[in-house]
Order: sequence, then C-alpha cells, then structure tokens
Amino acid sequence: MTPQIAIPSGADLMTYEEFASLYGYGLRTVKQMVADGDLLLMPRKKDGGAARINMVAFRARLLAQGINCKYVAA
Repeated sequence: MTPQIAIPSGADLMTYEEFASLYGYGLRTVKQMVADGDLLLMPRKKDGGAARINMVAFRARLLAQGINCKYVAA
C-alpha cells in the first residue's frame, strides 16, 4: 500500500489575517510564527508593501513533515 499524504491547496499568498482565520490561530501567534521563521514571507515588490505569507513554502514544509512522520508507513 502506497501512503498518501494530503496537502491543502489554495492561494499561493495569504495575509496574516487570512492565515490566522483559516488555520485557527490568533493574529499575534501568526506574527510570532513569522518572527521565529516558522512561516516565510514573499519578498515585497516595493517598500512599504503588504507582507504576504508564502503558502507554497508552507505546503512544502507540510509535505516534508508528512513524509518524515513516524505514523506514516514507508
């Protein structure tokens, strides 16, 4: 049996507020996750532009964690 890992689909970029709402975190927690490096931001195109969470990197991290999970039979 081949293990199957479901990775959420969706937008490639999200605001802090969208991420917090979708994943059930507080806005302060999301900002701390960004500060800690747990969530990566897309580079801003211009100074002062709105920060956006890189959801492609987030999903890639989920995939890596799922592949290395001890509960998924290899």
